[in-house]
Amino acid sequence: MSKVKIYFPDGHLEKPVWDAMIKAGYKLNKSERGYHISVDHPDLVLKQVRPQIMPFYVMRGRGDGGFTGEDILENSRLRYERLEEKVVVVEKLPFRPTKLVVAVSEETYPDVKSIEDFKQVVGDREVMFASEFPEIAKRYSKEKGINAVVFDPIGKTEASILPPDPEADLILEVTEFGTTLKENGCRIIDKVKDPVHSVFIANKSSYSDPAKKRLMENLIRDIKEVVDSRNLISFLFNVPVEEDIPKILEFLTKEGFDPTVSKLAKGGVAIHIILDRAEVKFLKPILRDMGARRIATAPLIAFGD
Repeated sequence: MSKVKIYFPDGHLEKPVWDAMIKAGYKLNKSERGYHISVDHPDLVLKQVRPQIMPFYVMRGRGDGGFTGEDILENSRLRYERLEEKVVVVEKLPFRPTKLVVAVSEETYPDVKSIEDFKQVVGDREVMFASEFPEIAKRYSKEKGINAVVFDPIGKTEASILPPDPEADLILEVTEFGTTLKENGCRIIDKVKDPVHSVFIANKSSYSDPAKKRLMENLIRDIKEVVDSRNLISFLFNVPVEEDIPKILEFLTKEGFDPTVSKLAKGGVAIHIILDRAEVKFLKPILRDMGARRIATAPLIAFGD
């Protein structure tokens, strides 16, 4: 099998993907100005590019797979007719979702609270519509009956509607909480897609290769298991009195746990369960009253079911 080339994201996806791979046991390294990311896997090649271009590269077979967003993928589907037949969405990723919104400047359009308000204010006149998702913006303009000239501002989209003398009348932008938009005096007037998930995509030809498919699926599983384990902990305690053991085990099994039980050298047992950290504050006093001693917790990553 030839090496599997994966496009690694920059922007808001870079840190969560990087952190998840590190926690899953991958050793990653990148120079300050570099684009190639070294990884301690003999069959894996990582190259960092903007998520916006990944669907095109993967469609053309320049790489085997990559991390991008549903919004970017949808924009690419509208731009490239053959993308649907060349690219497959392998998996949604469990990172915090974003949303795709339409916004205006509060200063320029103080009375506009919705897209219908905007249409009433501008009427049939030509407006400038900025977005890094120009194909989606064009479709949106057509659906809403807006006479818009759509353009890509090449980053910092919200800057294009800031007065004085803004370059755009409205923007289509991705946001997580809307904080940056609010700080820059922008008001959200419509939601185009909510939520927007991160996805792993693959070239269909590459994904049809069993060895490449297995490597990509293992990588995704490693990342998902790390993220899904972020709220899980190991909960450990001793039960030194033999008479307390049966009632504690009965209680835990009724609560849905499958405890691991180990004998202690001086009598009694040590018990281990896995649970959500939010449950600790409720479970700890109950078990303590039932005879649990030396209660401890530890972070973990659960690989597999």
